[in-house]
Amino acid sequence: KYRYVGLENIPQDGAVLLLGNHVSWLDWIIIQLPIKKKINFMMDKDIYNWPIFHKIFKLGKTIPVSPRASKDAFKEAHKRLLDGNIVGIYPEGEITKNGQLGKFYKGYELIPQNYDGVIVPFFIDGVFGSLFSKYKANKKRNLLKRREISVYFGKPIPKDTPSHKLREIILNMKEKYETQ
Repeated sequence: KYRYVGLENIPQDGAVLLLGNHVSWLDWIIIQLPIKKKINFMMDKDIYNWPIFHKIFKLGKTIPVSPRASKDAFKEAHKRLLDGNIVGIYPEGEITKNGQLGKFYKGYELIPQNYDGVIVPFFIDGVFGSLFSKYKANKKRNLLKRREISVYFGKPIPKDTPSHKLREIILNMKEKYETQ
């Protein structure tokens, strides 16, 4: 069961940099489901090149990124933002292993800001500990067990918001919605 809160915070026009937490292998599809406009996600280049999935990632307009060639990836993200697209990035750089919001890397801050757009922060809740996360709470898990997955989209923020401030905003979103 999916619950989306704040979809109205995603502008219909202009570029959007979607930035949020990373809890599972399925985060990209969970985020894409309610959004009609195609999201161009950034993804680890090694995973992008997996033989079975490479064509799917390429069709999905995924942007491969690696530590050695990150500047090229951020140039490509900039190009797509200039074209008014949505680019999705997980600033933690990897799937969480403990369910907590990790350190945010500054990579997205390398994207030149001369595009017409904003950052929309998001927080995914309810997937951690599932079959698709890195942490498995129960070895004897029921594959048919239904989960309630919630995704919270925050209000648009300026594209020059630094990573430490973005992390704080997302932490506040998490705390706000956990108490509701």
